[in-house]
Amino acid sequence: MKKSLLFLMLLYLQMGIAQTKPKVENYLAKAMDLVVFTFGMDNVLTIGTISDSGELNFKLPNNINSIPEVAIENSMSDAAFTLFPKCNNHYDILTETENIKAVNAGYISLSSKENLYSGLLFMVTDENLVPWLEESYSNNAVIASYFELVYVENNFNYQGECTSTVTNTENDTIETIYTYNLQLNSGFNFIEYKIENVVEHEIPSMYEENVFIKIAKPSKITVTSSQSTPPETKWIGKYF
Repeated sequence: MKKSLLFLMLLYLQMGIAQTKPKVENYLAKAMDLVVFTFGMDNVLTIGTISDSGELNFKLPNNINSIPEVAIENSMSDAAFTLFPKCNNHYDILTETENIKAVNAGYISLSSKENLYSGLLFMVTDENLVPWLEESYSNNAVIASYFELVYVENNFNYQGECTSTVTNTENDTIETIYTYNLQLNSGFNFIEYKIENVVEHEIPSMYEENVFIKIAKPSKITVTSSQSTPPETKWIGKYF
């Protein structure tokens, strides 16, 4: 009886682990490498694999020694610009010592021998957020999270808040408050941007003069970090 109970417990644990493994929904391609072009098209960095069924296996590199120094220097930027690009005062947020080198890794892409750039992956908690990520001006934001992959040269911690303001019309300004709680380890890290609230604005149409359309814009975003994405993350593929 005890052996049977132990077997069932181990089986349940194994099933639980398997269920938490990330997977691309309705995957339409074949097994490929997961890559980033952080340091240019000539310096592709492999960060994992995807199976025929869409199961993801991440192996984030511990270092970037394979990348030429000149490519690293050309790609890296200040953390103030990389991590706080939309803040009104992003150049004043960090001290000179805190302002380490960092770079946004860009999209996680699908790559094969036949096609170096076969597709890309969106990381979201609601697939309705994908159109906004592709084109934020005329698509609605929704209350959900999206994720980005960044690389930092050194450990980095920051807690604070900033405001982003964008002039919409003479009588309207789009304001977004970002609340940060970052604990980044040297190397690659996932950053979650959680849209907590949206506000509807009337924005000028891109196609017709004197026509305004109502679009939901984020008004509050919480920004946190981790070494992996949470289990509820949806991986949405776009194929080329």
